Amino acid sequence: MLKITAKAAARLVHTRDERGFDASFGARFVRGTNGVGLTFAAGPRRRDRVLDEAPLPVYIAQDLAPILDHAVIDETTDDRGSRLVVRQQEEAPAPG
Repeated sequence: MLKITAKAAARLVHTRDERGFDASFGARFVRGTNGVGLTFAAGPRRRDRVLDEAPLPVYIAQDLAPILDHAVIDETTDDRGSRLVVRQQEEAPAPG
């Protein structure tokens, strides 16, 4: 299941508010031209996967869901500023 870090969730809320969307809008991840794209939507589209664990609704387009199933969305900051990144979840260490 996709995970979203607290920093990324705060960034999503900030971006949604900055773009003038109502607080009821959620983040919708879609397949973009260069990977994962982000839009904001009033609700999920048919067959979207819905995550309720973030401080805003998160919708994942059906064709992107298998790709993000074991991913983490995080925020990173570098000399170009702050941005969201997608990375694979770290596997839990083997019991031993």
